Amino acid sequence: MNNLLESYKVLGIGVGADMAAVTTSYRQLCREYHPDISDNPEAEELMKQVNIAYTILRDKFKREAAFREKASGIRQNIRYTPKPPPSYTGTTPPTARTQQAGYTQTAQTEQTAQAQQNAQKRREEADWHRRKAVEQAAVSAEAETDSRKVLHDYFDALNAFDYKKAYSFLSEYDKKNISQESFIKWRESVAKLYPMREFKIAAGSSIAVVTWGGSKIFHARKFKVTVTEDDYTATRGVQSGAHDKLVIIENLRWCVFLGYKEVGELTRTFEKRFESKKKQDIEKRWEEYAAGFNTEYDMLTMTGLRKAASKEIYRQRRYGSAITFAAIKIELSAEKSSGMSELLRSAAKTISGQLREIDISAYAGDGIFVIMFIELGKKNAQNIICRLIDAIKQNADPGLGKDAQIDYSYDSWSENRYADMEEINNVLQKFGKKM
Repeated sequence: MNNLLESYKVLGIGVGADMAAVTTSYRQLCREYHPDISDNPEAEELMKQVNIAYTILRDKFKREAAFREKASGIRQNIRYTPKPPPSYTGTTPPTARTQQAGYTQTAQTEQTAQAQQNAQKRREEADWHRRKAVEQAAVSAEAETDSRKVLHDYFDALNAFDYKKAYSFLSEYDKKNISQESFIKWRESVAKLYPMREFKIAAGSSIAVVTWGGSKIFHARKFKVTVTEDDYTATRGVQSGAHDKLVIIENLRWCVFLGYKEVGELTRTFEKRFESKKKQDIEKRWEEYAAGFNTEYDMLTMTGLRKAASKEIYRQRRYGSAITFAAIKIELSAEKSSGMSELLRSAAKTISGQLREIDISAYAGDGIFVIMFIELGKKNAQNIICRLIDAIKQNADPGLGKDAQIDYSYDSWSENRYADMEEINNVLQKFGKKM
């Protein structure tokens, strides 16, 4: 845009309108198209055109005013403040032409001085605007750095499961509506379902105007945060998502703005999802372990048990459940060794019948059965194992069951103590076995 007609058209006023009409139209358009207020995606470009049109018309009126002022000054100098005629010697007085030349020279001198003064004033104004722009850019860059750091520290605390520290970064508005206890419970329920592993805050931020609770929150910065979360029940195991996160300034302090009035309902929703996924996980267990199945004893082989144990160890860390790992060894005297096969098949049938659907059993060979009890702590483990041994003796042939020598070894891990493959092997090593 470089002419007056386009400028009048952009401001929506008639050609030849006065400066008052130009100013009024400009202010109305600012209220309509300013990027901090308008939701129009083209607001920034429209605002640039309005500013250019206003600058062109403003400069036009300034030039016209200066021209009128200069013309008025010349007339005043000629009419009201005539310069005394110069002294002369001789008998011939000065003519009217000579006097007019003196008056014109004086007006030109004053006009030149006024032009120099106006030019100096424009240079000073331009310098002031440049300094102001530099200061505003520095303030904006500092604000972006501070707000990004607050958001980074907030996600860092979430990633480290330090929810008390994460709560300290919230805005005062959120803290009035969310207690620390509710916030921690909510984040724990989210972490159970989708434990966060990585996060990345996109470069750059945009200034946002947030309306919440009937009031506007200005000086807000919007960041795009990409979060990588582990979904243990998904096919690929990992899901990523990009989310818009707001950081606002309160009492000269940048803080994270959630906007949640109450997180209780969110907590219950995440816990329901968690229990549902946990149930699905358990139902799919035997499908996952079927590759290592022993058809003779209707239970897993040691290969299948190794796979099952690694998954259950992982699930224990995931869900925080208890695990008891037991090994039972059955022996017969040399006189009745021929009935060993029958006794082992009977024992395998008894063990499979006594176990719950979520428990896992395997035959390790040499008369050794291995059982992994899920969600069974040490307090009840020994009683259950002893009742299982009694059932093996009772269900076997009377001659074999009475003569059978049964020994066992077990260990338990709960929420405060996580199992690993080495500790499980310690239970088996007492009978000379290892997974």
